Amino acid sequence: MGSVCQWSVWVDDTVQAWEGESVILNCSFQYPDPIRDPSTVIARWLKNSPFPNNHQAAEIYNSRNLEIVSPDVQLIGDLNERNCSLQIENIHKADTGIYYFRFELGQGNNWSGENGINVQVYGRPSKPDIRVPSEIIEGDEMVSVTCSTTNIDQRGRATLSWDGISDLTDWVPRTEEQWAGYSWSLTSNFAFIPSYQHHNRVIKCMVNYIPFPYSDEADLTLQIRYPPKNTVLLVNASQEEIKEGDCVTLVCVGNSFPEANYTWYKKDQFTNRTEVLSTVSSNILFQKISRKNSGFYNCMATNYLGSSLSSEIEIDVQYKPDKVTISQEVLYKCIAEASPPAVITWKISDESINLTDPRVSIKSEFNGTHSVSTLRLETTASFCVSCLAQNKHGVSVTERCPPGSFTKTLLLAVGVIASGMVVIIIFVIVAWRKKKEVIGGQELESDSQPVIYTEVQTPKKTQATQSETSGRQENEFAYANLQHESIGQRQAKAQSDKVEILGAV
Repeated sequence: MGSVCQWSVWVDDTVQAWEGESVILNCSFQYPDPIRDPSTVIARWLKNSPFPNNHQAAEIYNSRNLEIVSPDVQLIGDLNERNCSLQIENIHKADTGIYYFRFELGQGNNWSGENGINVQVYGRPSKPDIRVPSEIIEGDEMVSVTCSTTNIDQRGRATLSWDGISDLTDWVPRTEEQWAGYSWSLTSNFAFIPSYQHHNRVIKCMVNYIPFPYSDEADLTLQIRYPPKNTVLLVNASQEEIKEGDCVTLVCVGNSFPEANYTWYKKDQFTNRTEVLSTVSSNILFQKISRKNSGFYNCMATNYLGSSLSSEIEIDVQYKPDKVTISQEVLYKCIAEASPPAVITWKISDESINLTDPRVSIKSEFNGTHSVSTLRLETTASFCVSCLAQNKHGVSVTERCPPGSFTKTLLLAVGVIASGMVVIIIFVIVAWRKKKEVIGGQELESDSQPVIYTEVQTPKKTQATQSETSGRQENEFAYANLQHESIGQRQAKAQSDKVEILGAV
């Protein structure tokens, strides 16, 4: 057989692997010369014993009987180069053991390596599994979070740790090991009170294994359900001033989970009437905004847990002047002084306008003994307005007419004056006739309110002057004052009455 030193096998001492990995058993061999045909060399790998007849030996590879070889096992060495390296894919914990190489040249020329490769296959701890309740609602009582890993070969060699929970809870996570029948499992848990601020928080759980350096981690994004909060309404416009025809977007922004539905409200600038807009979107787009869109807007975000209403914002759409009209506005102010202060009321001569008319506004003020009432009219009608100031002691009335009624007032005044003149003329004629009767020796008496008449004496004229004045005597008369006096007053003054000549024609 030749020198024993010429027969040899070289292999690694130890190979460590995680279950499921692929491992390579490095190997080379030597046999004495003369060199034989490599095709005659039979390569065999045995587990637990270098000798195939040993009942403990399990044949892993046989180059002459490949049917017994697992698809995961492959000789990757070149026997021509006397390389006997073996590759095992998807190795399992059951593959743990000592592997020996043996080569056979025929005619009793066989050799088994005395030293085998110690293959250690460790169960890979499972990826950490984080579990939380299916629904977490803000304000719930303590919620438990659990992280676990299994397939741990040796007790006390694996650890679990957390990341991202320092501001969730003051709890120190509790870890527990349990035997699962074929390996150990490890569990860690903590509890916290959920808040909307924890929503979308990412927490991590990490496993570390000591015998064979290994670590793995898993993460979870917390989903905290809560009602809408801090809802605000934003205006997205091309410029600060909104002009008619601009493109304007109103955006309702709310913080909630699950996502909220939106309700929009618009309050009229003048009537304060509020209407609900027909949209549930989080935004409203005005492609070309108009003055009709002016008003006060707000929005409400709602989900099944609650709602939140934004504050109002005013949309004031500016536009150039149009529909220009001229209207007349008349302002009256009535001031009365009385004690106690007077109550002022108004009366309008135009029956088509009453004090409840939208064109009429009245404002009253009191300051000590003074009462002030302001009447504002928006109309082009012509009429007169009366102010009535009244307290428990009496009433005073004053009348004014707006500029539009000046012509009518003037005509009325002329008519009144003309009527007065006619009355005066009639009165003078009657008085003159009475005077003639008194001078003629007739006497007029009145018991009610006598009128004092005074005779008018003119100077005697000479014969010469009589002829000069005879032509105008018929046209000469005198005006006297007329006084209404009682009978007693007439007797007392009978001698002292004087005649006042008002004029001569």
